[in-house]
Amino acid sequence: MRLGTARGPPPTLPEHERRQRRRNGKGRPQMAVHALVVGSLVMDLAFRVAHRPEAGDLVVADEFGAFRGGRGYNQAVALARLGAEVTMIGAVGSDGYGDGFLQALEREGIDAGRVVQMRGTSTGVAVPLITPDGRAGFVQYPGANRYLAPAHCAELPDCDVLLLQGEVSAATSLYAARVIHGRGGTVLLRPTPVDGIDHDLVSNATIVAPNQPEAITLLERLGADGGLPALQDPTSASPEELARALATPERGAVVTVGAYDAAWAAPTDGEETAGFVHGPDVATVDTTAATASFNAALAIALAEGAGYEEAAHLACGAGAYAATVRGAEPSLPGRAAVDSLLTEHGRAGFPPPSR
Repeated sequence: MRLGTARGPPPTLPEHERRQRRRNGKGRPQMAVHALVVGSLVMDLAFRVAHRPEAGDLVVADEFGAFRGGRGYNQAVALARLGAEVTMIGAVGSDGYGDGFLQALEREGIDAGRVVQMRGTSTGVAVPLITPDGRAGFVQYPGANRYLAPAHCAELPDCDVLLLQGEVSAATSLYAARVIHGRGGTVLLRPTPVDGIDHDLVSNATIVAPNQPEAITLLERLGADGGLPALQDPTSASPEELARALATPERGAVVTVGAYDAAWAAPTDGEETAGFVHGPDVATVDTTAATASFNAALAIALAEGAGYEEAAHLACGAGAYAATVRGAEPSLPGRAAVDSLLTEHGRAGFPPPSR
C-alpha cells in the first residue's frame, strides 16, 4: 500500500445518458444483473486527521468533507455504476440529508421506491476520522436505520443477488435473506459490524465476505456450536485458512485483507478450492468505501458467471480504485475505471457477461 494524492472521482454520466437510463430501465445492458440491497444510508461528516484523539485530546483536522455513505448506500451505488439494475430498501429521516439521499439514488438510476422517509428520527450520521495511511475509524449514530423492520421487506422483488450488511436490524436482514435464499438467489453478507450477526443469518448467506478480524470473530463466536468449524486458534490462522473454514458445500467465503487484498474459498463438497489475490498497488487516500466497491464487484462478477478467483481479482481492483479517491460516494467506480486501473497493472478487466 502506498500513500499519495487522490485520483479524481469517476466521471459523472452526461445528462443525456441519465435521461436515457430513466427512459429505458436505467440504461443497463439486456443481461444486467438484478441486485437488491437491504441496508443503511448514513451521512458521513469526514475529517482527515494526523492521528485519532485520545481522551482529553483536541486534534485539528487537515480537511473536512460531507459525503453520502453508509454500507448499504455505498453498495447500491457501486452496483449501479458497475452495471447492475439495483433496488434499495432502507430508511432515512425526514430531513435535508434524507431528501439528498433520495435525490442521489434517483440520479444513479437506482429504484428507491422502497426507501422509507421516517418522521421523528434523523437520517443516520457518521464521523469518519481518516489518518494519513488512508484508514478510517468511525463514530456512528444509526438514526432511521435502526427502525428498518422486516415489514419494510414485504413482497421483495426477484433478484439475482441480495447484498446485506450489519448496519440495520439483524431481524430485517434475516427476513430478506430467507426470502431470497428460499427462491434460489445469491445472498452476499458483509458482516459489518459483526456484533449482531448470528448463525441463522450466516446460514442463509451463499457468500460471506468478512474482513480478517470479522472472520476471526465469527469463527470464535459461532464455531462448531453455530455450524462453523472450530479452528484451534483462529487468531493465528492465515486469511486463506479462515476463508476455507467459513466455506461450506452451499456457501463460498471471501476474506478481505486490508483495503484490497483477499483470500477466497469456493463452495466445496470435499475438494478444497481456495486461494489468495493481491490487489493493485495504489496510492491509498481513503478506504471508507473500498469494501463496498469490492463487494459490489464480487457480486456482479459471480452473477455474470466468473469463478471465485476471477471474481476476487476484479473485486480487488474495484476496492483498490475506491481507496484512491477521497469520500465514500465520489470514490465508487464504474467498469471503465476498474478496467483502466487493472490494465495499468497488467491485469485483465471485466469480461463480457456470460449469463
